[in-house]
Amino acid sequence: MDDSPFAAASGLLVTATNPARGDLPGMDHDRCAALHNHLVHYAWIAEGRPPERIHHNNKTFFTTHGDAAEALRERLDPSLAAFLTAAQLPPDGPDDAEPAPLFVWAAGISEPDDLFLQEAADLHDEPIDSVVCLYYPNIGRGGESGGGLIYHQGHHRAAMLMHVDDYDYVLPFAAHQELWHPLETILSNWFSLIHLEKALVTASPRDEPGLFGNEKTGPWEWRPYSEAQVSNCVAAWSRLCEAIERRIPSTGDSPDTDGSQPLLVSSVLDAASVPEPCFARCFLTRARRPRFPHIAPGLVLPPSDAAAFAAIQPFTGLPRSHDAVISPVCLFPAAPGQQEVVLTASSSPFCSDFRPTAANSSVASKVSAGVYSESVDRTSGHDYAEEGFWLLLPYGFDNYWGASDGARKSDGSLIERGKLADLFQHGYKPFGGDYYRPQRLERLLVWWCKLVEEGVWSVGPEGVQGTLDVFKDAGTACWRDYVIPPTW
Repeated sequence: MDDSPFAAASGLLVTATNPARGDLPGMDHDRCAALHNHLVHYAWIAEGRPPERIHHNNKTFFTTHGDAAEALRERLDPSLAAFLTAAQLPPDGPDDAEPAPLFVWAAGISEPDDLFLQEAADLHDEPIDSVVCLYYPNIGRGGESGGGLIYHQGHHRAAMLMHVDDYDYVLPFAAHQELWHPLETILSNWFSLIHLEKALVTASPRDEPGLFGNEKTGPWEWRPYSEAQVSNCVAAWSRLCEAIERRIPSTGDSPDTDGSQPLLVSSVLDAASVPEPCFARCFLTRARRPRFPHIAPGLVLPPSDAAAFAAIQPFTGLPRSHDAVISPVCLFPAAPGQQEVVLTASSSPFCSDFRPTAANSSVASKVSAGVYSESVDRTSGHDYAEEGFWLLLPYGFDNYWGASDGARKSDGSLIERGKLADLFQHGYKPFGGDYYRPQRLERLLVWWCKLVEEGVWSVGPEGVQGTLDVFKDAGTACWRDYVIPPTW
């Protein structure tokens, strides 16, 4: 992918060393408009459209909508009005083609009649004119469902909604402040998805097919995984292994492995029918096999023997509806002797090919607990995540409404009773994306490393100590140790 859009935008992106400003009375409109315009330019050029049209473009909210837009100016915070004055709308495409959407989740700046969400503000007791739908959603990503990127004029924070039900997650503002972010933070997050090497999100001419034949939104394509995600996940795994190895007491015995071999070789994955290529295969063949077996409480390394590895895979050998369906892989099984997980059609997190139903009589209803990779159909929709994971546990959490303690997801919501795979998961995603996309394996490994380094989990001669019952601490006053902070 051409990096030129990012060379110009790099100084604008929100990072740990270049955070969003906190000393402004309103939106950082110059920074936000510049980031917005880089997205508009990127999508336009990626479609192969004439560069001179975008370089000399003067279409904005006010120049395009004229009197209707001007009539709203007095209801807009001055900083939001300044953003709408500088943020470009894409020029009309050649041959009356549809303008490129701003991003996979957001089509573009709302029209005047759709800008203020007074009904939502009234419903959630927010001040008049405080809730604005700044970007309306793409067709198929919200459309009539009421989604979009909303901006709160009173607090100058934004959140991406995929569906009208998401309002209950983010409003009222005072109850959910942690889910709101400066607009520049959200736009920077979108840039990070585009800028991943062999991008996870990319734009190309809209008549050019997706990498795996998947659906596109205009020029935008969400890919199942990227090369950079594999590398980042392998690096996170190495840090976790090193953190555990530093804490293993020295016994003087020679380890069974020197730590230089991969978790699994390709022939083992072939014997278990793990698809090629897929994220799980890339990770397992590149991540190193450490000198200890226990990587988390009650969880162990995958067996390196082909027959033993195939024996813990309840899904990879099942028939698939078509070749673009990627089966879930048991990456880190429960240690021997741990209780199995009883899955039903409603409790299984996997796609329909791998849910136990009367029609799917070959799908096992009892499987090993452990960390499984996500199952995806690469040809359907957007927002799938081969780099995602599900931690299947043999028990749920007895959470109840209004409890101060209890197992929670990243958005702060309680895990529902009967859910066996929601620990460490997202819930509502303030940067964009549907509820069903799972958390990234990389994030889980980073978080586990934190639990080891901070002494939340103890380490013994075999690695991390304890059984799967340790994860029940998520349902106690220690629940914060089992919540990964929200991100994409």
